[in-house]
Amino acid sequence: MKYFFIVNPNSGNAKHEISIEFLQSKFSPKDKIILKETAYQFHAKELVQEAIKQNADVVVACGGDGTINEVASALVHTTIHFGIIPAGSGNGLAANLGIPKDINKAIEIIKNSAVRTMDVGRVENKYFFSNLGFGIDADIIHTYEQNQKRTITGYVDASVKTLINYKSKLFRIYIDDVIIEKNFYYLFCSNSNIAGYGISFTPNADLSDGLLDLLMIEDLDVFEQFYFSVLVLAKKIDLMNKARYKQVKKFTIESLEDSKISYQLDGEFQTTNSLKVKVEVLPNALNIIY
Repeated sequence: MKYFFIVNPNSGNAKHEISIEFLQSKFSPKDKIILKETAYQFHAKELVQEAIKQNADVVVACGGDGTINEVASALVHTTIHFGIIPAGSGNGLAANLGIPKDINKAIEIIKNSAVRTMDVGRVENKYFFSNLGFGIDADIIHTYEQNQKRTITGYVDASVKTLINYKSKLFRIYIDDVIIEKNFYYLFCSNSNIAGYGISFTPNADLSDGLLDLLMIEDLDVFEQFYFSVLVLAKKIDLMNKARYKQVKKFTIESLEDSKISYQLDGEFQTTNSLKVKVEVLPNALNIIY
């Protein structure tokens, strides 16, 4: 077997130490081990192309959700097996898959666990594997990135700062033959049942059901915002009257405020040049080890 490890040396708290010698000690002498470190944004995608040219059997991402997204995006619709060693802060997808942060245990999963297929979400020409968020979710991630505190404390701090000045945004959502036009406080589309840090907005989401879980929450007052936060922690969002929960194969979202749509994609803030974007699921599009 040929294993190609792509390591982000700056992910999470950057305390992980993965060397070629360490990896070789964990695998059979018959296995070929290649290790490459990322040096800049989107470098991981370039390294995957290198792995494909070298006929790698398994490509392993070692890093946070951003690194995992980059590597996995380049493996969609290929036959190469994808492995994860979670070394970031949120680690939402790894948590959903039951992959521990302990490097040795994660390696054992890569060596000995089954390869399964999972669904992939797509918005515009970009893929997401865990979740996609509009409205306040996107704004929180934007603030979170500016704070440079990749911890749960940093996430909470960004959430509080965003909540203080946030105003709901007017969106039109097209789902099949239904059109929903509302001032939305929160719009969250998930492929995974964990968003990161153990937080779950869609606890019933399934990575292999051929569907995306869409959570739509209308405009909230201050009390309702607090209630929403409590229900998120309790994983009981379905108790909120202003919450709509729907499983979909695709939908289109349109901004009605003459402002181009922005979103967070697997924990990374993204901007677009459009007032309308299409979101869809690609069933069984990635071969993943867990």
